[in-house]
Amino acid sequence: MIVRITSKFGEVSSIHPKPHTGIDIGLSEGTPFRSVYNGVITKVYDGNGAIGKGVKIRFEDSTEGIYGHMNQVYVKVGETVKNGEVIGLSGNTGNSTGGHLHFALQKDGVFINPELIVDKTVNHSWFENFINNGKVGQVEYFTFKDWIQGKLTEVTLNNLTAFIEDLAMAFPIISVVSIGVYCFLNMFSKSIAKLGAIGNGLYGILITQGVV
Repeated sequence: MIVRITSKFGEVSSIHPKPHTGIDIGLSEGTPFRSVYNGVITKVYDGNGAIGKGVKIRFEDSTEGIYGHMNQVYVKVGETVKNGEVIGLSGNTGNSTGGHLHFALQKDGVFINPELIVDKTVNHSWFENFINNGKVGQVEYFTFKDWIQGKLTEVTLNNLTAFIEDLAMAFPIISVVSIGVYCFLNMFSKSIAKLGAIGNGLYGILITQGVV
């Protein structure tokens, strides 16, 4: 567990006379926190209730996340948010005794323990963010998924002719170099020589397509 939990799910105390419906995370006021999954904002709490300022997000798996006691809300109803996207700042609004974030999770209208994912509210690696969203911090980049799809799209019927032409022109050179690699490595190991020749051939094809 990375975050500091100050009140657990289901806890009964002087502050929570009824079983706690979520988890309280001790945070300094103004700490950015994030959506734990892709989803859509379904409600923004205006700060007049016990939960203070907050948001409710309907995630792609149909569960709903509730964030409360916020200082600032960066999103609005109907807005789509991505996994790891900053949605606001922690605060001390509503029935709160200090700066923290209340995080709750509902499934089919029933509160469930969010402890397994609570770390994701404030911690998100740049690499995971880049893979999922193409975003590092608040800077947008193409996603890894987009890159793969783009490369697959390049080899379509429209580009197939150009691909064949490039390969035909480069084939003699690739073949000669591959044979040279095979002959050299064969002095040490036949299996390594085969792998070297195949690898050289594949590398040559990638070069013709401008991939490397």
